[in-house]
Amino acid sequence: MGANNYLVAFTLFLLLPHLTSSKIELVDNGYRNIVIAIHKAVPENPQLIDKIKEMLKEASNYLYVATRFRVFFKEVKILLPDTWTPKPDLYKKAATETYSQANVIIAGQKITKEDEPYTLQYGGCGKEGRYTHFTPNFLLNDKFIKVYGPRGKMFVHEWAHLRWGVFDEYNSYQPFYREGEHYRVTKCPKNLSGKVCLGNDCSKCNLENASDPPKEGCVFFPEKYQESSSSIMYTTVVKSVNQFCNKTNHNQDAPNAQNKFCNLKSTWEVILESHDFRNANEATDVGSVEPQFTVMQGRKTVLCLVLDISESMSVSGRLARLQQASTLFIQKIAKEGSFIGIVTFNNIAFVNKGLTYISGEDVRKTLVNALPTRAEGGTNICSGLQEAFEVLSKDDESTEGDEILLLTASKDSGISSCFEAVKKSGTIVHTIALGPNAAKELEMLSEMTDGKNYYASDNFNSNGILDAFMELSGQIQLQSTGDTKEPGESLVGNVYIAHEVGFNTTFLVTWQTDVKPDIFIIDPDGKEYLTKDFELEEKATVGTLIIPGKAKTGKWSYSVQNMAHQAQPMTISITSQPSDAKSELATVETYLQQTNEPPYIVVIYAEVLKDFMPVHNTIVTAIVETPTQIIRFALQDNGIGADLFKGDGVYSSFMTDYDGTGRYTFKVQVLERHTETKAAAGHTSGAMYVQGYLENGTVHLNPPKPVVDDEDFLVEDFVRTKSGGTFMVKVVPPANQDVFPPCQITDLSAELINNTVNLAWTAPGDDMDKGTVAEYEIRKCKKAVHLRDDFHNATQINTSSIIPLTARSRQQLSFDLEEEEKVKNSAIFFAVVSRDENLFASDVSNIARVVIYHPSPKSRDPDASNQNRKLTVGLAVSLVTFILCSVLGLIVFIINKRNSRTKALDEEQVRKKLNIVTEA
Repeated sequence: MGANNYLVAFTLFLLLPHLTSSKIELVDNGYRNIVIAIHKAVPENPQLIDKIKEMLKEASNYLYVATRFRVFFKEVKILLPDTWTPKPDLYKKAATETYSQANVIIAGQKITKEDEPYTLQYGGCGKEGRYTHFTPNFLLNDKFIKVYGPRGKMFVHEWAHLRWGVFDEYNSYQPFYREGEHYRVTKCPKNLSGKVCLGNDCSKCNLENASDPPKEGCVFFPEKYQESSSSIMYTTVVKSVNQFCNKTNHNQDAPNAQNKFCNLKSTWEVILESHDFRNANEATDVGSVEPQFTVMQGRKTVLCLVLDISESMSVSGRLARLQQASTLFIQKIAKEGSFIGIVTFNNIAFVNKGLTYISGEDVRKTLVNALPTRAEGGTNICSGLQEAFEVLSKDDESTEGDEILLLTASKDSGISSCFEAVKKSGTIVHTIALGPNAAKELEMLSEMTDGKNYYASDNFNSNGILDAFMELSGQIQLQSTGDTKEPGESLVGNVYIAHEVGFNTTFLVTWQTDVKPDIFIIDPDGKEYLTKDFELEEKATVGTLIIPGKAKTGKWSYSVQNMAHQAQPMTISITSQPSDAKSELATVETYLQQTNEPPYIVVIYAEVLKDFMPVHNTIVTAIVETPTQIIRFALQDNGIGADLFKGDGVYSSFMTDYDGTGRYTFKVQVLERHTETKAAAGHTSGAMYVQGYLENGTVHLNPPKPVVDDEDFLVEDFVRTKSGGTFMVKVVPPANQDVFPPCQITDLSAELINNTVNLAWTAPGDDMDKGTVAEYEIRKCKKAVHLRDDFHNATQINTSSIIPLTARSRQQLSFDLEEEEKVKNSAIFFAVVSRDENLFASDVSNIARVVIYHPSPKSRDPDASNQNRKLTVGLAVSLVTFILCSVLGLIVFIINKRNSRTKALDEEQVRKKLNIVTEA
């Protein structure tokens, strides 16, 4: 909504929340920097490394053929966890590679004990996925080859999800659909041969009568050996399949995810539109397509704090907040056995403390005492980074894989002069931009090194610096909040500590003045903790309470009362650790995505999983700090608006509120819910489990796929706070100028009852998924593709009776078929466009359809049909008998007429003639 010349323009620096994982490169037709990471809980087994290599070698050949000799896998990195035995002679030290940013993860089974490979994708058609997940059992056990196909083929299926954003062409929930007088299999292409069977019996599943749907349990079994070469996104079991469905053979009628999310485009069309094939769109003879492998392993944490002490740090309490957060990090958070150094900089750099091995409280105090206490002078960020490289190299004469945490509030026009040195160092650089004037190029450092980036405003209540330190240290942050309170007022709230956590639970309280607050904590059993129980730091206005042992499971309450004579900001942050090594934690990850075209829509995602299973029915809130305010809005997992799949554990929403230029930062809160929160199978993209196949006409059954019962997996109430990342808004529209259209409707459904069509959908908003639209335009057509390509020339339906409802409400419209439509067997397709008050239109919705079918007399009564078939057979037999008798009579007549010179007709010849007639 709004004039095009005032569209919002965004530039995003999104290392932490970026929707895709580590950076894959396509160079000379070969994919490089593919990271396959093994989870730390996976038992050490060198055979896994061999199996990964085997899979990728096979996959590279298969990918080369599938993309018509365009691309292959060139370089693959296998990242081992630090829980495996270090072997420096075999395993290279990891540089910027991490498990959290890997493209492919090897991790344990879901709660359901399934080994189903899948790809987590929620960015839409043509958008990269998050990661692909294989279990160790899947890689080590060859029994899965029968049900999923060769691992290399199956990897290419998942790669297409992950890299190119295409979707599955099968539909486990709707394996058949009605087309004219018949049912068809949901597959691509239509001519993929096979039979529909009920177990071993292929005679009980009839698709030829549209009024008699296939029986429950009927399944399509493909011919294992056939001529069809498509499609990879349908099945990888068929030996001849080595191509994607293309524009020529794509089945646009199939009710599958590819058609729904990619507007009826074939998978190959979407792939060709990707950035990869703009640079590699011609077949190329590349010689060997065997990938090269590098086995890597993470090492101990080696970190250097690089802290700004220029004059810009002397205002807005910045230096005090830096001291608070750094002190807490060193004293309470940094892991034993890690290495930490401290470098400060203004015009020049200083080594406050060289690389120090963390072992005990005395060492930690030494580091705290080395923190800066004064801020003055100019700014030279590169000098700080160069000095940090010297510090980091002291342990092993290398900086590769080491980390830098750079915090600055200053502008620095010379920062780009050390970009090349940073790249060559192999160091991971994390950045914290403090205040509104920190160098605009800062996030480029974290982007080029796969680091994380954060922004902390000068609003003391935002807890930004502390949140960043918590996130980087891997702490489980249960809650983080703050507010400015008048004298005598209190910051109050509750936090639920679940059974899975509780060890080393820490309450961190900060305030701004010299007058400490009155702190009151009460556990679920009523035990009280007071200010006197907190450890108060000498150099910082901060107090820490660590609960000994395991904290009680249940609701904890807190109150922080301002005892000063003036208003002051106060914050509280609550962290914890797993209760034991075997605890399966609920995890929360945050991501952000932006479109590349106006109006540059931003979507915030929160991924809430329990042992890789989606968590349902929880309350998820995004908290966005703009230059002038804090905005809160709900994220939904309902399959509408920004959310791709309902129930996949990915909660999302559009962001439409902007109040100024500058850096924005966000975090996500997941709150306890006093109803049943469940982990369930959810929807994921992945290769089809083939229940059986045909070979030389014989049915071969595979073991049944495990049945998942959602009710078995209740999840205990839990809370989490997860820091997101930073994005920069460079231009905003004038006040009260709208720029956002309604979001696309993605759940349009159509039902036909007694010649009445009932359409239903979830209402979009005036601004994406917020507010109320002004009007709807609904059109219909006999061809779905015409609605997609030429919506405004399709037949319009009267929508004057619709009263638009607020976003996320259920909207409906019912109307009768036209008279000519009632009498013909056909399919009618429908689509919707919504508009706001400025007539900005949404994209065309998903396409829904109804099938009008009038059974012919012979198909209305199965018994009558059987009688008709018997009558037809009887008449045919009678006719053949009559013909045979006539032929015999003619032969006898000819024989009698012949003279004596005619030789008698051999009886055997007559039989042969009879056989020929019968066969004819």
